[in-house]
Amino acid sequence: MQIGIVNAGNIGLNLAIPWIRHGHDIMLSKDTHPEKLRERVRAFGLEHGLNDAELNRFRYGSLAEAAKFGDVVLLSVYFPRLDHVLKELQDAGVTLSGKIVIETMNPVNVDENFNHSHDLKYMKRTSVTEEIKKVFPEAILFKSFNNMFAPLLDVKKWSSNRIPTIVFVGGNSSSTGTVRKLIEDAGFRPQFAGYNLVDARLLENLGVLFHRLVENEYQGDVNIAFDVVRP
Repeated sequence: MQIGIVNAGNIGLNLAIPWIRHGHDIMLSKDTHPEKLRERVRAFGLEHGLNDAELNRFRYGSLAEAAKFGDVVLLSVYFPRLDHVLKELQDAGVTLSGKIVIETMNPVNVDENFNHSHDLKYMKRTSVTEEIKKVFPEAILFKSFNNMFAPLLDVKKWSSNRIPTIVFVGGNSSSTGTVRKLIEDAGFRPQFAGYNLVDARLLENLGVLFHRLVENEYQGDVNIAFDVVRP
């Protein structure tokens, strides 16, 4: 499968590692400081056990080139950069028409001191997913991977009997199987919550709840993942 990663940040790289191991053809791109991407990918890949042959299979391009390359596009940029990146893609002639697009973002702003906070006003009226759909109405859009801290996407950090779930919403009946397979290839258990993109708001608000728990119950010193326990 051809996958274009539009912004290979922490989430994008953590997913690129298992996906390249599963034989997917991946093009990486970076929103800021793209000139440093190859060096970072090599260091990150070696740290996570990739060999030279696997590292050499990665392709590199601009944000637009990655979006055009992928049959599946992972869209994972900083929320404050979202409008800029969407415009850059549009200006480059990207339509995402007919492509499966998995977006991983939460409406989180960052101040000059690098403090993060959810944009609660934004969240009352819309979601990142819905806004992307307005810009790229012909994309087959999904929301997923937004409620697990990026380091936890390294499946080796989980025991074999304690693999958490990854919830996804959106798409259509002919595309959910592809996203399910990519979640499984990343090492996790997919859980489909329906086709309605408005429900992306539920996933974004789950992130608010997680932050409240981290701050108040654990004084900021814990990572949280969502799971479904079946008897």
